[in-house]
Amino acid sequence: MKGSATVAVIEAAYAVERPTPEWLQGVVSAVAPLLDAGLGVWAGLYDASRPEAFRIGPFASRGVPPDRLELLKAGAEALPWAVIERTFVTRTCGSLSQLLGASFLDENPVVEAFEQTWGIADSIGINAQDPTMHGCVLGIPLRARKPVSATFATRWSRLAAHVASGFRLRRQLEQTLARGLDGAEAVLEPDGALAHAEGAAVDGPARLALRGAAVALDKARAQAARGASPDGAIAEWRPLVEARWTLYDHFERDGRRYYVARKNDPVVPEAGLTLRERQVSGFAALGHSNKLIAYELGLKPSTVATHLTAAAKKLGLSGRLALIRHLRASRALSPG
Repeated sequence: MKGSATVAVIEAAYAVERPTPEWLQGVVSAVAPLLDAGLGVWAGLYDASRPEAFRIGPFASRGVPPDRLELLKAGAEALPWAVIERTFVTRTCGSLSQLLGASFLDENPVVEAFEQTWGIADSIGINAQDPTMHGCVLGIPLRARKPVSATFATRWSRLAAHVASGFRLRRQLEQTLARGLDGAEAVLEPDGALAHAEGAAVDGPARLALRGAAVALDKARAQAARGASPDGAIAEWRPLVEARWTLYDHFERDGRRYYVARKNDPVVPEAGLTLRERQVSGFAALGHSNKLIAYELGLKPSTVATHLTAAAKKLGLSGRLALIRHLRASRALSPG
């Protein structure tokens, strides 16, 4: 797996001003050369914010016929909430046989139809999750049942974090109708020099953090161009800076490149908690480890642990596990 191909996935995730069908197809096109096992690759946007009304679609695919996607959509939306939680809500990466067990696949009529008709015995799911419960899932059909390795899961969970961040930013831009540099809190040169700042980006520490992130992005691209390990580039390029900003490319008419910094932190309601406590708790409720949450938010793992401990204490809970159970129960009982 080449670093340049990995960076291409991240870049596709942040092509946020494309229309939804083009954006989704761009993500699939970037992922397919890395993961297609000969049966195609597909991606679908989903809404899991209402447990009683899970919805998936629209889809994009490469090498997957429309009738197969229609069957997949019908099968996914008919699943009980407990199964949806284990696949779309509380897992970031794994094969279906790994997440649900062989017995579930043996007894599911949709899985049986896929295997008998197309020779698909299993599928890898890469879930770009967000505490808002809107996300994008990538599916890679397999001819045989196979678990994913820990290395694969770590790498693709991080890449999925960028897809989730890009999808969240796309939805925000659609709601505000912002385009180009409108509403950006900072604009930076590729070397990190600040060309514009407003709002929270004006503060000295924020400027330093944004500058460091811009330099890291260019470093990630340089590493990828040299053919370095993909994990190095992934580590350098994080979805958020200081749990607030996403950086992505913007080109002026003369071809000059800038990085645009937009506020893109997830909105996670939970009475009695600070903003950071709500954010880290929201990701923890998705089953994300402290290390993955730190990567997603652009924080240190120790900072994430501190916020989770404080959140549990404020809610009168015994620790991280109790906090996660509380948040999941609250979400399941929410009217949406």
